Amino acid sequence: MSATRRATIAIVDDDASVRVSLRRLCEVFGLSATAYASGRELLESLDGEASRTDCLLLDAHMPEMNGLELQRHLVMRGVHIPTIICTAGDAPAASAHGAATDVVEYLRKPVSAADLLAAIERALRGREPSP
Repeated sequence: MSATRRATIAIVDDDASVRVSLRRLCEVFGLSATAYASGRELLESLDGEASRTDCLLLDAHMPEMNGLELQRHLVMRGVHIPTIICTAGDAPAASAHGAATDVVEYLRKPVSAADLLAAIERALRGREPSP
């Protein structure tokens, strides 16, 4: 990621108020953020834009395609983006699945600003090219 380009975060959550809140919070952190209402919407947008997405924030529980299913679709397409899954419930099985994919962290909702920023920083560190 170049020093002049802000990190780009893609947010996927079916709750409009959560999308708006997370996008605004990312922008306060100096990040560029785009929000999507569904996994399908994100998948359609990634044609040609995947390389510009540095981190994903995914809701674990969405209709049609949950966060882990979306993450699996990305991996099957060969798209590897550090991913943070946000969940309102306990997800030990999901955490175990995430260890084998690009999931960097699981955060419980409501997510604090400090926890979100720390998780994004860890994800972005994993995305930086080696010297």
